[in-house]
Amino acid sequence: MRKGYKVITSEKHGLSQRGGKVTCFLRFGEKIAAPIPMIGSADMIIATEKACILDVLEYAKPDRSSRLIVATYEKETQNNEYPLEVNLSKALYENSDNVHIVPVMQIVDKFKNLRIINTIILGYIIRFLPIAEEDLLASINQHFKGKVLELNQKTFDEGRNLK
Repeated sequence: MRKGYKVITSEKHGLSQRGGKVTCFLRFGEKIAAPIPMIGSADMIIATEKACILDVLEYAKPDRSSRLIVATYEKETQNNEYPLEVNLSKALYENSDNVHIVPVMQIVDKFKNLRIINTIILGYIIRFLPIAEEDLLASINQHFKGKVLELNQKTFDEGRNLK
């Protein structure tokens, strides 16, 4: 928004208040037609919990060009039926030639804070966005204060430095 992009967000709520999933859409550009992308049209899809990517793969482009960003975080399930790694991997690579598995848990463990996953991912994806890192950091500096700001700056850097 600071650089003149139109920005719109939308959420599809599940049982988020009880620890369930929330699917969010963020669209930005010079012109935006609707808050939710059409099926098969997303440039980038991000899952901050590994299995959640399965719920949104329908938004990946049919030409397999969508960039899939998947955090290594695995949320415990009530019934212990977590998707098998082989099935998850198969689904990812069937839908995209641009799969990025982001090892967020090594950074979460280092800072002992699960809430930093979003900022780690933001640091990681800056390399793919048409946004200057300085502008994104200016927004982080504007929205956080004190120790929380310091933590977000550090974890952004950690995410940016991931290969």
